[in-house]
Amino acid sequence: MIGYILTNDEYAQVQGQYYTEYQFFNCVLSIDNVWFLFLSDEDKAEILGTAYDWILDLPQSEYVPPITPPFPPTK
Repeated sequence: MIGYILTNDEYAQVQGQYYTEYQFFNCVLSIDNVWFLFLSDEDKAEILGTAYDWILDLPQSEYVPPITPPFPPTK
């Protein structure tokens, strides 16, 4: 999955911020501790011409999720 790469400062600027009445940015951390943001084509259209359109100029890369810890044994 390809996403936008954010620095810690960029992450702090957008995480949880609403860009429409009902939609907000939700960033995820990769296995390498790098923040990623994923936007659909519709999301990209929504942020064009807003204070957040700089996101579309960020570098993009392949996202690798962190390894999920094993579940504790159940009895």
